[in-house]
Amino acid sequence: MAWLSFGALVAVPVCAGFAGEDDQPMKKAPNRLKYEWLAGLLAWAAQLWMLKHLPADSYWVVILLLFSAMFLMPLSRRFWDAESHQAWRPEVELGCALLMAVSFIANSAVYVIPWLLIRSVAAFEAIRNCRKETLEDPAELPLLCARIFPAIGAAWLVAHRASWTPWGFDPLIVLLTAAHFHHAGFTLPLMAGLHAKVNPGCWTRFSCVAILLGVPLVAAGITCTHFGVLKLVEPLGVAILVMGALGVAASQIRRGLKKQHTIWSRLGFVISGASLVVAMVLALSFGIRYLIPNYALTMPQMWAIHGTLNAFGFGLCGILAWRGALTRSQRP
Repeated sequence: MAWLSFGALVAVPVCAGFAGEDDQPMKKAPNRLKYEWLAGLLAWAAQLWMLKHLPADSYWVVILLLFSAMFLMPLSRRFWDAESHQAWRPEVELGCALLMAVSFIANSAVYVIPWLLIRSVAAFEAIRNCRKETLEDPAELPLLCARIFPAIGAAWLVAHRASWTPWGFDPLIVLLTAAHFHHAGFTLPLMAGLHAKVNPGCWTRFSCVAILLGVPLVAAGITCTHFGVLKLVEPLGVAILVMGALGVAASQIRRGLKKQHTIWSRLGFVISGASLVVAMVLALSFGIRYLIPNYALTMPQMWAIHGTLNAFGFGLCGILAWRGALTRSQRP
C-alpha cells in the first residue's frame, strides 16, 4: 500500500485546487473550520502508516471507512440545506473521526462512541427537520437517508470494536457492514438525490426509488443468506440496487458531457460514473454468486476492487465534481 500512501499526499494540493474555490460561500460562517476537508485528508493520510499493524484482511476496509469519515463527509457538508447543518463545529466531527481511528490502535470500543453520537445526532436532526413533502419527494428522501445510514454504520462499528457478533455474523462481515453504510449508504443516495434535485425526471426518480428499496433489501438478503433461508432475496436486492446505481452512473456521465461545467468537473463526473458502472457490475456478479458462481470475485477481491472504486472513483471524484458544478452555478 506504499503507492497509495504517496498518492494520498499528492492528492492534497490536487484536491485543494479542485475544491478550494467552493469555500467562498462559507465566508459568512467564520466560526467553522474553513478547510476541514483538507485537515481530514491529512489526518487520513497519517492513518495509512499508523494502522499498518492491522491484519491484512481488515486493513484496507478500515482505511476506506476512515476515508469517508475524515474526508468525504467534510467535503459534503455544503450539500445540505442551511437549516439541516449540524450544530457542532467541523473540528468536533473531525476529532470524533480521529478517535474512531484511535479505537483500532487502542483496541477499544470506547473511542468509537463519540462518532456514534455525532452520527446519531445528525440522523435525528435530519428526521426532525424533514417535512411531509420530504417523505413524498424522490429527490429529498435520498438526501435524508444519506444522513441517516452512516449512523447505522457507526453502530455496527461499535459492535465490531466491542467484539460483538450480532446474529452470529463473522467479525469481518460486521466491519464490512460498517464500511458499507459509510460509503454506499452515504455517497450513493447523496448523489442520487442531487441529480433528482438538479435534473428532475423519470430516470432520476427511478434511480432514487431503486436505491432506497435496494439498500434494505440487500441487508435483508444477506441476513437471509446467513440463516440459510430465502436465498433469492439477496440477488433480488442486489439487482434492484444495481439498477438504481447504474441510473446514477448514467446521470453522472451525462452531466460530465455538458459543456457548461469546467473541465475538472466534467472529468470528475465521467470518472465517477465509469467507476460506479464497474463497481456495480462486480457487485451484481457477487450478489448472484449462488446462481452463477464462476463469475464472482472472492471476498478479498471485492473489498479491494469494488470498495476502492466506490471510495475513490465514484465517491471522491463525484463529490468534487458536484462541488465544482454547484459553485459555478451560484456565481453571478
